[in-house]
Amino acid sequence: MATSILRVLIIDDEESDALITRSLLETIPGAKVDTEWVSTFHDGLSRLQEHRHDVCLMDYMMGAETGVDLLRKARSLAVRTPVILLTGKGSREVDLEAMRSGAVDYLVKGEMEPEVLERAVRYAVERHRTQEELRRSEERNRGMFDHLPLGLFRVGPGGEYLEANPALIRTLDFPDRHTLREVLAKNFFVSPRDRERFLQTLEDQGLVNGFETRVQSGSGRVIRLRITARVHRGPGGKPEYVEGSVEDLTGLRSTGEVEEEAACFRVLSEVTRCGVAVADPDGHLRSVNPALASFVGEEPTALEGRGIWTLFHPADQDQLARAFEEVAAGGRDRAVRAVRLVSREGHEEEREAVLAALTGRGGSLQGLLLSLDALPVGVPDG
Repeated sequence: MATSILRVLIIDDEESDALITRSLLETIPGAKVDTEWVSTFHDGLSRLQEHRHDVCLMDYMMGAETGVDLLRKARSLAVRTPVILLTGKGSREVDLEAMRSGAVDYLVKGEMEPEVLERAVRYAVERHRTQEELRRSEERNRGMFDHLPLGLFRVGPGGEYLEANPALIRTLDFPDRHTLREVLAKNFFVSPRDRERFLQTLEDQGLVNGFETRVQSGSGRVIRLRITARVHRGPGGKPEYVEGSVEDLTGLRSTGEVEEEAACFRVLSEVTRCGVAVADPDGHLRSVNPALASFVGEEPTALEGRGIWTLFHPADQDQLARAFEEVAAGGRDRAVRAVRLVSREGHEEEREAVLAALTGRGGSLQGLLLSLDALPVGVPDG
């Protein structure tokens, strides 16, 4: 390890397991390991808030609560110490839950060899140092706050105005910061009717991401905004201020409209007899409708992540790959090819394959849509 002393916090309600973990840590080469063990949720949270450790090894099961519960609470209190979750039994669900909650790694106790633990700890510590340096760099360069085109703000925990950049004032049509302070800052730049819901989400998660609201601008027009904000906490987890960004969505489709459109697409893809699939820009399948999955002989979810080329006869894969690359590169919006779809049992069926680009805001490529219609062979290239 790069440091002479590695400070490790072990949170585990089983002393015997904690002792085994400690003995494994002592085998890490090139480092003197200073371990501290606590056995309860409350003590673990208290130690994490002291910010004294380089890494934390946390047990998944902790009586009535879990390590994930503790991790989420710690993250909501701005604890940035890297956490490796430990469990007695491996599970994909637990793995995903740990990663989504902010754990940097997930290890199974019975499979935890010294080399595996050393690698996980080293990666966690090095990654944390890199992230902290980036954070400090961001703080040193906060002068960008006044020059970014995105609206930015800082508000006290009770709604006291602290700061707003020029882009925010332009977005909201307010002539000066004084007017901005008296009208919107006290509601954290959301509608008064959305204030409590916004603050409750902020309290529960420590972060509000993509919160949509409608407010009245300084010129009197109603504008639709997307707010992303987080709570900055000081020593002991006490809230010091809320900082966030504001995007003007006026004229763009709302989240509800987008979700409604997506729901319609899902229904259409499920009832149509044509095979339909969506792939990411690299050609990996994200979703497959029942008609296509049925012919291939797989469950739709079993096909997710596979390369789109694997659905077709080997002799057709090159031409489909070229068509895919043309559409993905923006050379054309769609391409049509005659191909042979191959089932798991080796059955072939001639289809007309239509590839079309799926673009997002600003024309960025989000993925490709594949439609397979049961038409005769000999369809010309589109």
